[in-house]
Amino acid sequence: MAPQAPGRIISVGGGKGGVGKSVVAANLAVAMAQEGSQVVIVDADLGAANQHTLFGIDRPGPTLQGVIDHSLKHLEEARIDTGVPNVSLIPGSGAVLGAANINHGQKTKLLRQIGSLDADVVIVDVGAGVAFNSLDFFDVADTRLLVANPQLLSIQNAYSFLKGAVYRSLQKAATAAGSDFFDSAPPSTETERVSSLVKRAGMQSPALANTFEETLSSFNAHLLGNQVFDAKEGDVLRSVSRMVHDFLRISVPVLGYMRASRIVHESVNRRRPFLLDATNEESAASLRRTARTLLAQDVASLRAPRGNAVKTAPAAPAATPSAPPVLRVVAA
Repeated sequence: MAPQAPGRIISVGGGKGGVGKSVVAANLAVAMAQEGSQVVIVDADLGAANQHTLFGIDRPGPTLQGVIDHSLKHLEEARIDTGVPNVSLIPGSGAVLGAANINHGQKTKLLRQIGSLDADVVIVDVGAGVAFNSLDFFDVADTRLLVANPQLLSIQNAYSFLKGAVYRSLQKAATAAGSDFFDSAPPSTETERVSSLVKRAGMQSPALANTFEETLSSFNAHLLGNQVFDAKEGDVLRSVSRMVHDFLRISVPVLGYMRASRIVHESVNRRRPFLLDATNEESAASLRRTARTLLAQDVASLRAPRGNAVKTAPAAPAATPSAPPVLRVVAA
């Protein structure tokens, strides 16, 4: 029997390594499993996979790499038990030469198979940076979760990543519509707002502008703060959310934030998701609220305007999205 499409796909990304996105992805999976969902984590951090380590698994066996090198037919064959009820894992590639440099066909195959995993929830742990592989794994989801610390460098990199994801989504929408807009009319400057780009698209084709508007309105991304020390730093994240709306024309509300915590820090060294032990810890409560909020989203309504994007092949490689302007974010 062919695998069934997942109930929902959630991608977890970040602008750079070290912001805690893998820890968030692992514990979010635990939180959703504790709510009664069957969850599978796909470690799509190509070449730097570590989800198996976070669950205390030394030798994961077959990995996502097996689909890439054709030793496995489907990701389901690499799926392993984590030891946590209702949570399974498809380990990623690590320390394999060239693992991060998959070609367009290999990536398309992986994206399609992610969209056919049999689970209530698929959580995709996305690699850092604005390479097309990372952006496409981020964009495959029904819901995109961007993890950022309140420090300036983290915010700059988070914005770069999000900007790349937005432009990549618009590029795919243009390609699907048969338009060469991004070849003939790329962003005029690094600081051009997306609203200006949509306006230029409308001068070429009103239908394309409408397609862009639909893509932006259905982007469905959320910001999750990590390693936050106080409420004032939470205000910084809300300022970032407003700035993203102004420049990128998408709504990215702050879903919550996790406090800087010794318990979370030590859980990584113990190789055990902290949510399995923390009952009253503030970060645990925040992550459980996040899980319930995401599980309450109506997936059918999310997928409808995007044409069930999990089954759409990504656009062929093009120019790398331009870098964002230097940010000077202050607390509101």
